[in-house]
Amino acid sequence: MQTSRALEVLPFFPPRLRSRLEGLMLQGIEMEEIRLRANAPLTVGIWGESCFVTDSGGLTNHESNACSVTEKEVQAAFLGICENSVYAHLEEIRQGFLTLKGGHRVGICGKAVMENGKIKTFREVSSLNFRIAHQVFGAADRVIERIVRGSEVKSSLIVSLPQTGKTTLLRDITRQISNRGFKVGVADDRGELGAMYDGVLQNDLGAQTDLIDNAPKAEAISLLLRTMSPRVLVSDEIASVEDVNAIRIAHGTGVAILATTHGRDIFEVKQRQLLKPLFRDGVFEQAILLHRDFSSPDARADTEVIAL
Repeated sequence: MQTSRALEVLPFFPPRLRSRLEGLMLQGIEMEEIRLRANAPLTVGIWGESCFVTDSGGLTNHESNACSVTEKEVQAAFLGICENSVYAHLEEIRQGFLTLKGGHRVGICGKAVMENGKIKTFREVSSLNFRIAHQVFGAADRVIERIVRGSEVKSSLIVSLPQTGKTTLLRDITRQISNRGFKVGVADDRGELGAMYDGVLQNDLGAQTDLIDNAPKAEAISLLLRTMSPRVLVSDEIASVEDVNAIRIAHGTGVAILATTHGRDIFEVKQRQLLKPLFRDGVFEQAILLHRDFSSPDARADTEVIAL
């Protein structure tokens, strides 16, 4: 139940905000994210929609009725997720997020401190986005038989708009494939698939999965191929030329590829300049399109499988 997982992040909030959020959670309201912005309303994401939290612990769409977050509360929450030691978490902070026990992730924005042209840390934190870990066992049930065919795995590209469940689906596909006896290598540069914390995966990715966390995808893919001999390679969002080239090399070795990308439909995705080499090389055998139904909290993403 997601509500119980959301309760795991409560200790990181200052008392005033914690009491309001706890009231919502105990009502059974399932939150996908909680956003703190200095001198702005306390905001929660519920099934793709953003709502403000009131001072009485309710929900509203009107800013005038919302509970406003202070600068001190944002700073207190930031120190809390850093366990009062920003220095000890610099490597994660420079990536723009921290992973908490339980697999929850906190995105960070504010005044950046630069070093050699790259973000070193944040001097002044202006907003935090707590993304609640949400593993859905069985999310891949509708498509798994289209991906696994006997002793083979069909290379598949998951396509959808943001916040429609791409990563949730990919995570469960990975778990099910791994538990069917395939060695799986996961390049998890943003920590969203495995949510590693102190060397332990907080999400279940199956019995035969090896994962590299917090490394550039291209480097992680190369290392997995050299050292772990995967039958299947998993990568979330394809975002750079380096990602594309690494996936092309992996495909050339005979490894099945599972990956995701943002897009409204397959036509739009195939026209994207970055991804054209993958389609030209025939890397993906099929695309899985997600069309999420927000009309019901219990509705799962509707899926459509298209041969490429």
